[in-house]
Amino acid sequence: MSFITQEQAEQILGAEFANASDKARLVLLSNTWMKKAVGFVPDEIADELKIAACEIIKGIQSGDLYSGIERQTKRERVKAEVEVEEEFVEGSVAVSQYEQIARALIDSLDLVNPNAVLGFGFEVFRG
Repeated sequence: MSFITQEQAEQILGAEFANASDKARLVLLSNTWMKKAVGFVPDEIADELKIAACEIIKGIQSGDLYSGIERQTKRERVKAEVEVEEEFVEGSVAVSQYEQIARALIDSLDLVNPNAVLGFGFEVFRG
């Protein structure tokens, strides 16, 4: 099961959204990103999730996704409104608009992981 198929991506993004040889790879990478972001693949895929997957495809195509790791500010210094110095955590990158849109679409749904373990339990045997 996946969040989006190549045919669905063509319906949403247009048949020419990528070269024929790149489409399968883009859909695979998008589905991989979505699985990591959501944590599971729902039995029924809402339209919002398909659109989110397409945003990820657009982000991959633009080079904004899968190009590094998320950037987190470690230190920023502003000096007399003339000099601004900003230091980021090692290896971090900015979050793209595509990823922000995809996360917003995912967060707009009340997704419940059917495989989640809630609480704890143990077996009791009487002899």
